[in-house]
Amino acid sequence: MKKIFFLLFACGAFAACELETSGNGDLDGFWQLKSVDTLATGTSADMRESGVYWAFQNKMMSVKKINHVSAFLRFNHSGDSLFLSEPYIDNRDSSDIVIDDVELLRPVGINELEERFGVSQLDGGTMVLKSKTLRLRFRKY
Repeated sequence: MKKIFFLLFACGAFAACELETSGNGDLDGFWQLKSVDTLATGTSADMRESGVYWAFQNKMMSVKKINHVSAFLRFNHSGDSLFLSEPYIDNRDSSDIVIDDVELLRPVGINELEERFGVSQLDGGTMVLKSKTLRLRFRKY
């Protein structure tokens, strides 16, 4: 009798828990911005001490800069493209605020409210993104 009860309990427990995957592969997770290259001038800035982090999960992206406003955006990763849109200030004390001034996003490497990045490299530890004006290099945490 105990075996039957345990079997029914186990089946019910597994049926109640659904395994959800995002399909984002190596993109999902927490990324530290290591460097930014300005394409027009060929200059590079070391960003390891800047405190800029991007995090991806499901269809939401969070961007954080230490001592700066945190934000979140929707994203779509398709092939070698990463599309960012619908930026909001992450305001946990009240409702989130739509970002309509891209200047709030420039310190984290985003220069347009709806931005497309080419994905040059994406693996378990490194991500390289290229926009119209910048190349961003990240390492995964």
